[in-house]
Amino acid sequence: AIKRAISKHRVDRKPQPLLYVWDCGGQPQFLELLPAFLTSRTMFLLLFDASEDLNNRWTSVHYQQGRKFPGEEVNITVLELLHKWMASIHAYLARFQKGALPDYPRMIAIGTRGDKLSSEKKNEISENLTHSIEEKAFANIFKRVCIVDNTTAGMGDEEDETYKYLRK
Repeated sequence: AIKRAISKHRVDRKPQPLLYVWDCGGQPQFLELLPAFLTSRTMFLLLFDASEDLNNRWTSVHYQQGRKFPGEEVNITVLELLHKWMASIHAYLARFQKGALPDYPRMIAIGTRGDKLSSEKKNEISENLTHSIEEKAFANIFKRVCIVDNTTAGMGDEEDETYKYLRK
């Protein structure tokens, strides 16, 4: 019946992309879940608060009714935690691909709260994070750093250009 409907009505059958989003909240204990959602087509978006210093210790944050409540502080900086996630992703990809990693990037670091930063500060953060990755084993699967202005999402022509890049 499907073949008949397609041939009779000339319906184009295009594959429909499927998107699963796993939000691990950055907590180090969720690194253990990584193998559960790793596939050969996985893209990792690593989010961080660009308005905070990457050399500060990582602290979990909880929001209730719009109010921010700091949680557990761990003895690792935000930058070190980002590197740890990237290294873990790289290690799992290498194992999953049996040592032959594909040569296309799989990770993008996205700094939020870009609306609180000047263009110069955004560039500085992007350059510093990118530079910190250059000599790492996972550098080849890292695409770029994007810092987004949270206040412009979905605002048409007023939207931060970075969102357009991320949607591509």
